[in-house]
Amino acid sequence: MEENFYMTNRQKLLFMVQEIHKRGYEKLRVIPSLSPSGLSWRCLFIVDTKKEEFIASNWIYKHEKEDSSKEIRLTAKELADLFIGENIEFINNCKGENEEYTRWYSQMLNQLRKDELPYAFADRETEEGFWHTSKGNKIKTLPEVTTTIIKSALFGVAVGDALGVPVEFNSRETLSKNPVTDMIGYGTYNLPAGTWSDDSSLTFCLAEALTKAFNLQQVADHFMAWLHDNYWTARGEVFDVGIATRQAIGRLASGCKPALAGGIDESDNGNGSLMRILPLVMYIQDKEISERFHITKQVSSITHGHIRAVIACFYYLEFARQIIKGIDKFQIYKNLQSDISTFLNTLSIHTAEISLFDRLLKGNIYELSDHDILSSGYVLHTLEASIWCLLTSDDYKTATLKAVNLGLDTDTTGAVTGGLAGLLYGFDNIPKSWVYQLARKEDIEDLATRWKAYTKYS
Repeated sequence: MEENFYMTNRQKLLFMVQEIHKRGYEKLRVIPSLSPSGLSWRCLFIVDTKKEEFIASNWIYKHEKEDSSKEIRLTAKELADLFIGENIEFINNCKGENEEYTRWYSQMLNQLRKDELPYAFADRETEEGFWHTSKGNKIKTLPEVTTTIIKSALFGVAVGDALGVPVEFNSRETLSKNPVTDMIGYGTYNLPAGTWSDDSSLTFCLAEALTKAFNLQQVADHFMAWLHDNYWTARGEVFDVGIATRQAIGRLASGCKPALAGGIDESDNGNGSLMRILPLVMYIQDKEISERFHITKQVSSITHGHIRAVIACFYYLEFARQIIKGIDKFQIYKNLQSDISTFLNTLSIHTAEISLFDRLLKGNIYELSDHDILSSGYVLHTLEASIWCLLTSDDYKTATLKAVNLGLDTDTTGAVTGGLAGLLYGFDNIPKSWVYQLARKEDIEDLATRWKAYTKYS
């Protein structure tokens, strides 16, 4: 593409979007591409809910009066006025905040030279994570869900789970004398090394359900298939089921609606929904915080409906969500103290219930010693332990081994910690020997690939 008014006009189109963002329509996204011939530039506007799209390059062509050899005399601000006036129904769907995207978009514009245009797609494969430009430059894209991210999450959970299975129920004192330092087998359940438990099974069931569409009944059906038909088990047999989870699946089998199946008594605050909730972050990551909470509550409540379990799941997913965005883990911790506290205070939740999370929402949990961190099957213990392990270590191996060696509910603490650590440090940071020993590793990788295909086009 040589320098000409065609280039000038289409750059104005891009700067017009920035002006539209400034007016509160931050859900407007831009997808530029090249035609198969490489001779023409196309630009698609989409609403970030992915429900509607608009061919912007056709619109700007119309206002060139079919002569791209002349510059459109309107400024970017004037073009914004014109676009909003002519496309009011579409633009109204773009109303709302998306600070992350608008910040990235402004940075992208600042990187453009006067004589170049960006493109995300062409007739050939482009490098993942970058937009290319007409001058051969690269612009890093906003972090998106990739197969690698999904793979890191799934393997992160399963490896952490498998590390803990052989020593489940062992006390911290016992493990301090003979700590877990590597992937081992047998022990508590007399199963080979690399065997993961219900934590991973239900994680994979949720992920599998999300490859089709978000549907609570579909998730519930997968959970029932696991318990009754050994679906997504490591070695063809269910060997560990939490009491609350078993009871909830029993209610599902009797026809109970999924969102009402989980127990709501204070005694129903085991970690059974926290341990398998991580895949949901890929579905909710771009939604408003109120919707993220609502969906999290629905999915947790399939097995655990008490508000404490719901808040724990919500905190965990919010942490994961910001990891995916590339934010430093300590900054995430501080961000959530403000973001989650502010949001929860808008809901009709008893303050005493929220105060149970004070060590996370008000204190610096990473300053505590291991003696202050508990590792039972209680949901709050598991959440605190996982965040503590993540913040007091610098790689996947250290984080997960630290989690497992806390003792007691070792598989779940390992799985929950491993999920975040996998996201934070990436799949390549998980010891290869651990991955190699993992049961059904090819099936897990296939699931990640299929899940990515869904998230890309949903």
